[in-house]
Amino acid sequence: MSTREWPISYWHYMPGPSSPVQMMRGAMKCMDCGGIKEGETVLISTDTNKIRIAETLAGAAYAVGATPIIIMIPPVKTHGAQLPEPIVAAFREADVFLQPSTWSQTHTKARVEAIKAGKRGSTMCEVTEDALSIGAIEADYEECDRLGRKLGAILAESKEVRITSPLGTDICGEVKGRPIQYETGLFREPGQFAAFPDSEINISPVEGTTEGKAVIDVSIMSVGITLYDPVTLIIKEGKVVDIQGGMSALKFRETLEALEDEKAFNYAEFGIGLNPCARLAATNL
Repeated sequence: MSTREWPISYWHYMPGPSSPVQMMRGAMKCMDCGGIKEGETVLISTDTNKIRIAETLAGAAYAVGATPIIIMIPPVKTHGAQLPEPIVAAFREADVFLQPSTWSQTHTKARVEAIKAGKRGSTMCEVTEDALSIGAIEADYEECDRLGRKLGAILAESKEVRITSPLGTDICGEVKGRPIQYETGLFREPGQFAAFPDSEINISPVEGTTEGKAVIDVSIMSVGITLYDPVTLIIKEGKVVDIQGGMSALKFRETLEALEDEKAFNYAEFGIGLNPCARLAATNL
């Protein structure tokens, strides 16, 4: 595969012990986006795959006068897996939380209770060392937030979302009355949650209303890059009723079926990326 087929502007070749030097710029930017202040406690919830990222974030927190606390567990097996109760308690007590983890901790009791308690933080699921060094991390997050607020205001007045693409995506769903989730990368206010370093807004369609076909031709979390192996989802009455394609489609189907829960096939979100510096598939997660 040539770089012309898959343009990667930067190859992460630094030896392991040196990579925090490159990651530190992104880690310090995270501190700025989170408004991390002297005297605050910063909980970094990670796993054994991401410990060097966690340590770099801890170094940045320490550099601005905060107290970093790293909690590490072995990688779980799926996005949204619940965390042990001691970690849930730590989320409630810390001023700020960061989630550099292999599997998403967004939809967990720990994160939900922290936000309810007025804490602030950011998901960083599937983040790589490369992603803290180059690409999306270079964005102006203030501008991303401004754009997100403008688009969110439009979505808030919309009755329906429809998405189409040249490869055949044509999907729509009702969104009237649904709240906008602003995960623009900034998390400076109490109760604010972000997606860092990507930057996005999203909205959930009304259950049972989404219809159509979605061709996933970039990537799928937990599956990987689909640039050369697109996955087609057929959605009826809000549910994914068929998954078409090659090996990536098979892996995605197996991932959902392994959860043994019909709700795993619910089409749950329309998301809009805001970050002009983000690369489509520069790092194979």
